[in-house]
Amino acid sequence: MAVNIQRYSVRLVKEDGSRYNLDKKVRTPEAAHKVFVQVLDLDKRPEEAFAIITLDVRSKLIGVFEVSKGGLNSTIVDPKNVFQKVFLHNAIAVVLGHNHPSGNPTPSKEDIKITKKISAAGEMLNIHVMDHLIIGDEYNFISLREEGVF
Repeated sequence: MAVNIQRYSVRLVKEDGSRYNLDKKVRTPEAAHKVFVQVLDLDKRPEEAFAIITLDVRSKLIGVFEVSKGGLNSTIVDPKNVFQKVFLHNAIAVVLGHNHPSGNPTPSKEDIKITKKISAAGEMLNIHVMDHLIIGDEYNFISLREEGVF
């Protein structure tokens, strides 16, 4: 008996690229903040957006992804969507980031919950979640790693 089986392939497609005055290594919250602000304008967005920076074993920036965007005070983030992008880039580490359009980077209970959930998933997958930044504006952000959240 013959069985019809579909074959698939998964590809990562570069959307566009520009030159930025950034350090290629992302080892500090300040360096990650600069990437999120310069590449994705997370400090100026009118809606909440969740993004990631993928990194190699030497903390070298591989790429930047917008994972989701939502309304004025929330966005839905599924860890599956975060790690799908990490795997496509063959990254070993990731920095999470999202903005608060209000300008106040104080983490909400939901921010802390999703950070812990993604970090725990990363541990199981052997992907290091280096940090999660909440960006209020160009000069105002909080590192959840430095705050001791995870």
